[in-house]
Amino acid sequence: MKKSLLIGTAALLLISAQASIHPVTVNASSQADKPNINLSGNDNSSNRATTSKVLDISGHWAEHSIMQAINKGYVEGYPDGNFLPNKNVSRAEFVKMTISALGIEVQESNGKWYESYVHAAEAAGIYKAGDLEDTNWTKTLTREEMSKMAVRALGIDQVEDKQWMYLATKNGIMSGTAPGELTPKGSTTRAQAITVIERLLTAKKGDKLAVDKYAVAAAEMYWHKTNIFTVAEEIFNSPENDKYTSVKMGIRSWNINKLTVSSPDKSVVGQVNSLTAIDWNDPKDPNRRLLPSKDKLMLQIGGKQVKFTDDMKVYVLVWDSEMVVNKKPKSYPMNRLNLIVHGYSGNRNGIDRGTPFFDSKRELYGLVIPKENYSTSGELRISIETISLGAPLYASRLSTSILTR
Repeated sequence: MKKSLLIGTAALLLISAQASIHPVTVNASSQADKPNINLSGNDNSSNRATTSKVLDISGHWAEHSIMQAINKGYVEGYPDGNFLPNKNVSRAEFVKMTISALGIEVQESNGKWYESYVHAAEAAGIYKAGDLEDTNWTKTLTREEMSKMAVRALGIDQVEDKQWMYLATKNGIMSGTAPGELTPKGSTTRAQAITVIERLLTAKKGDKLAVDKYAVAAAEMYWHKTNIFTVAEEIFNSPENDKYTSVKMGIRSWNINKLTVSSPDKSVVGQVNSLTAIDWNDPKDPNRRLLPSKDKLMLQIGGKQVKFTDDMKVYVLVWDSEMVVNKKPKSYPMNRLNLIVHGYSGNRNGIDRGTPFFDSKRELYGLVIPKENYSTSGELRISIETISLGAPLYASRLSTSILTR
């Protein structure tokens, strides 16, 4: 419970007309993530026909993947010559396609048509009890459910809650429904399912897949309310962290349970809603929408208000926190927590240390982190703490990273 100083970073208060900061979005898109699927909804293959020419996929974004899947024999078109790539796929259909595509042996079953494939998926570790909210296999498959089976099919088993989509995007199996959007609870189409299965087959062969970096960042945010380890990876999640196996470093040190600080009697409780890293030098960064226009984006350095410029090589960390319980408002007058990065110092266009800039309309809090001309003490620590007037400080360390520079 000691008072802390911001070390080597620039405090920033941004102005925006937006009402809230919640960078993880879940909007659907017509060309979602380009995974894909097959099947018609039951096991009666006579109701479907494999065709040399599928009428309704010409020019479709998943045309190549669909034709590959048809040629491999684990998915078929319909008797009328169509494939219906935008039709939703069920959980059972996806399991059958995946098992068939992977060539996993299926034992005969006298139950429902899909039960033998579910049993095969369980035996192969692709599905485990509890992976789905219920056991209704005829329900439409969600994208998050698809990510679970795809990640398990890669042989990854030790996974945290909500980490599935991060691992699926990080490994190139899935991409976003739009830049920076995941739609985890959105439905899955046949085209999307097939694309995912084709990517899974490619990954299983050991081939490298393209990775949608915006999807990975959004998946990290969905997983643990920050994306700093993806967007500013070279600073906060450098390869040096992988050298440590007995202690968790970098992204492995971040724990969502640490995002709350409180006094022993719970009379003061603060929580973190999100910590969003924005690449200032990437005009396509989807989280740029969290920032005001450049002419309103101000930083106070040395008693002067300084506008952002295009040549500033920096990351902008936008910080959203609040006091959810405050029975001592005179001692803790600010409805937010303080963000501190220890062990980092840099100087780019004068950005090294700074003070908040306030605006009567909107307040966004954060830090500016130079990408160039910086040094570290060897250990970077991100912490949060209460803001007080002479009262005890309550703090929590969010992460620890190693970076020697």
